[in-house]
Amino acid sequence: MDNSKEFFDELYNSEFTQIEKYVRRMLYDSNAVEDIVQETFFEVYRKREELMKHPNIKGWLRVTAKNKVMKWEEKQRKYSLDFDFLIDNSVSDLNPKVDDFKMVEVYTAVKEILSEEELELLRCYYEYGYTSQEIAQKLGVTETCFKVRILRMKQKIRNSMLLPFLFGVCGVLYQLIIFIGDKI
Repeated sequence: MDNSKEFFDELYNSEFTQIEKYVRRMLYDSNAVEDIVQETFFEVYRKREELMKHPNIKGWLRVTAKNKVMKWEEKQRKYSLDFDFLIDNSVSDLNPKVDDFKMVEVYTAVKEILSEEELELLRCYYEYGYTSQEIAQKLGVTETCFKVRILRMKQKIRNSMLLPFLFGVCGVLYQLIIFIGDKI
């Protein structure tokens, strides 16, 4: 048996649980934890010959796991829908009671903005939890192509929500000018 293979097996058996606990302290998504731990050990396997000579293997494992977590979190931020933006800008009416229904309004607005196909892609990606790779494979496109589609849909949503927001701001400014004008 290859020494590097034995090295990997021993390291995997001795450190897997520790790395899993380490990643779990940073993330609550158990699927993401599992993926990141596996990706970390995949890196170990790829670099096992180099790591046999490494002076601090446990430190390397933790740094690699941490980097994988940071990359995962960045991806989540980058590709998640900006619902805060939508919620903050979806209501152009000055009636404060409408605020309770912002989320319903957001979903209604998104449904009006996107095609059925686009809406289904967003549902698969954000609600049902399919990975971009799985959806891309189902569509017969590259993962990059699918991510570009998601980004375009998000931009389409932002652009269409911006106009009502601007009308709302203009309405507030108009009322403020009228109010100040009455005081002068």
